Amino acid sequence: MSLDGELPAEIAMSSDLDRLVDRRREFRSDPYRPDYHFVPPGGILHDPNGACYWNGRYHLFYQFWPPHVTDDRPWEEAMHWGHAVSEDLVHWRDLPIALSPENGPEAGCFSGQALVEDDRALVMYFGTEAGNCIAAADDEYLTDFERAEENPVIPIDEDAPYEIFDPCLWRDGDTYHSLSGWKRDGRTAEFHFTSGDLTDWDYRGTLVKDGYHTNPEEDGAVPNFFELDGKHVLLFFSHSHGPQYYVGDYHGGTDFDIRSHGRLNFGPVDHGNLHAPSVLHAEDRSIAFFNVVEGRRDWRADPEEGWAGVVSLPRALSLDGDDLRVEPVEELTALRTNHRRVDDRPLAADEEWVVPDIGGASLELRAEIDVGDAAEVGLSVLRSPDGDEATTVTYWDDADALGIELGQSSENPAARSRPPEVGSLSLADDERLDLRVFVDRSIVEVFANGRRTLTTRVYPDRDDSVGLSLSARRGAARLESLDVWDMESIWS
Repeated sequence: MSLDGELPAEIAMSSDLDRLVDRRREFRSDPYRPDYHFVPPGGILHDPNGACYWNGRYHLFYQFWPPHVTDDRPWEEAMHWGHAVSEDLVHWRDLPIALSPENGPEAGCFSGQALVEDDRALVMYFGTEAGNCIAAADDEYLTDFERAEENPVIPIDEDAPYEIFDPCLWRDGDTYHSLSGWKRDGRTAEFHFTSGDLTDWDYRGTLVKDGYHTNPEEDGAVPNFFELDGKHVLLFFSHSHGPQYYVGDYHGGTDFDIRSHGRLNFGPVDHGNLHAPSVLHAEDRSIAFFNVVEGRRDWRADPEEGWAGVVSLPRALSLDGDDLRVEPVEELTALRTNHRRVDDRPLAADEEWVVPDIGGASLELRAEIDVGDAAEVGLSVLRSPDGDEATTVTYWDDADALGIELGQSSENPAARSRPPEVGSLSLADDERLDLRVFVDRSIVEVFANGRRTLTTRVYPDRDDSVGLSLSARRGAARLESLDVWDMESIWS
């Protein structure tokens, strides 16, 4: 890992930081350890939290079960906030643990979000068994958070008409606003609070109480509420169906007129899929991070001995009308190396073409495909020479759907069985299927035509599962171009 300059001595010499660096070295040879995605040094990474841009650097906090916390602790008491910093959204450096439950009224530090002001960064988070809490820092690297003496500033109240859980925070003039995301009466709900001083909070009502777009008993955890391209976006996480969003018009208070709703996960939750969001705002950009949980049966193994959890690639958010566009940030192109290209090749009906001499476990691919009269076209990655192991990105023209098929992804018995990750994608007449696929050992992220993204964890068991192939079924298609880059590791 490299960032310009050196950390201040008091940070670099931290014993906490030494322990994390040692664990990162220990797992260098793990075949499922990604090369260019952020992973924890050791222990368990869960929800990304409080992503923010401060003092010219990008900060990522995350729910963290540190390696020194033994596995006899319950989840609600083991959670800390891990911390990493980057100058380019690509290369990351570990920083000491940002929040520890030993220093506050809470049993554990669950999810929350950040608000950057001119002279400080604020974080608001859920403290288990206590309520929503505030902490602030103004030092160069945000390593010295000071908790509010009044924490929890919004305490748990079982008799109240609201629920206290994962909060977000924003400011409008002299008024601070917070959403507490959960559910009420079996429906997704975002409970709205305001304060003039971050200490005394008044409940204002429900910003969203939804029974139409979401299913009964879905919650609205880990909310991120922000302005984007003249509208407002509410990005949140449902424990039953994963990350989702609303786009609408916000008129202040609890007046949020929803224009559209969308989902960013299309498979079972906690089976190696996209999870909770955190959004930072920097220089007129909104950039989202998600964690991608393990799809192994042993993913909650002893945090002292192993590691778990991956953060998705940073994703730039924008609007296309009322639809949310999610695309990989441009900075990732700096990792490309060893470019290879294939031009204009027919894909015969019901045949698989194995791409010769091109492959790898850490790649970016860009494929443009004329679907032609094929009912299905497929791009397989992490393919063994005999095809027994492969993860396949499939477009079904008849069904206007795109998916990641996982039935042959792994011969590893610890990999959990799960159905395909399938989302809708309709191509206009003469529109090509445009796929950007990021493969990084145990994670595959797909971005298609600027309109659909799919994410999953995979665990190929064979060392030779590094190949690529393309196929067409029930009709012929045409590969117009295939660009492949090896991706450099972000870890030194």
